[in-house]
Amino acid sequence: MSIRDRLGRIARANRAERAARKQGPADPVQAVEAAQADQFRRLDQARRSVADLAANRRRVEVLAQQASAERQQWDRQAEAAVAMGHDEGAREYLRRSIEAGRRLETLGAQHRSIDEQVRRLEHDLVRLERQVQDSYVRFQALRADHGAAQAALQMREATAAAGRQAVGAQSAALEAEREIRRLQARAAAHDEIAGADPDSAQVREAFEQLENEAAVRSQLEALKQRKGIERPGR
Repeated sequence: MSIRDRLGRIARANRAERAARKQGPADPVQAVEAAQADQFRRLDQARRSVADLAANRRRVEVLAQQASAERQQWDRQAEAAVAMGHDEGAREYLRRSIEAGRRLETLGAQHRSIDEQVRRLEHDLVRLERQVQDSYVRFQALRADHGAAQAALQMREATAAAGRQAVGAQSAALEAEREIRRLQARAAAHDEIAGADPDSAQVREAFEQLENEAAVRSQLEALKQRKGIERPGR
C-alpha cells in the first residue's frame, strides 16, 4: 500500500471519528473506550507504514550494492582490456561503469532520503507508542474508578431498598401482632360467653362432670357401708 493510500485511509478514519463525535455517545466510558481502540488502530497503521518504508529502504540498499558491484566489475574488465591493448573494449566497459556509477548515485540519494524518513517516522512512532500507552493506563484507571463508582451506587441503592423492605416488614409484623391479639381477644370473649350460657356445650360438660363426681362419691359411700368401713371422724 502506498503512502497516499495510507494517508487516504487515515483521512477517512478522521472523518468517521468526527461524525461519531457529533452524534454524542450516551456512555462517556464507551466513548473513551472507542477512542482508545482508534488510537491502537492508528498505532498499528503507523507501525505498518514504518515497516513498509523500511522494507523499501532495504530494497534500494540492495540495488545500490548491486550497482556498486557492477561498477567495480566493469572497472576491472576495463583495466584488463587496457592491459591487453583492447581500447575499444575498454571504452565499452568504462561506459558501463559510468552508467552503473550514475545508477549508484541515484540509488544512494534515494536511500539517504528514505533512511531519513524512516528515522523520523521511527522517532514519531516511539512517541506515539508512549502516548498510547499512557492513554491506555489512564483509561484503565478511569474504567476502574467508573466500575467502583457504579458498584458503590448499586450498593447504596440496595441498602436503601433493604431499609425500605425492613420498614415494610416491621410494619407488616406489627399488623400481624395486632391481628393475633384481636383474634385472641375474640376467642377469649367466645370462651366467656360460652361459660355464661347455660345451654352451651362447656356448661353442659361441666354439669356432667359434677354429676359424675357426685355419683362416684355416692357409690363409694355405699361400698364402704357394705364392707363395714366407717368414714373418718365417726
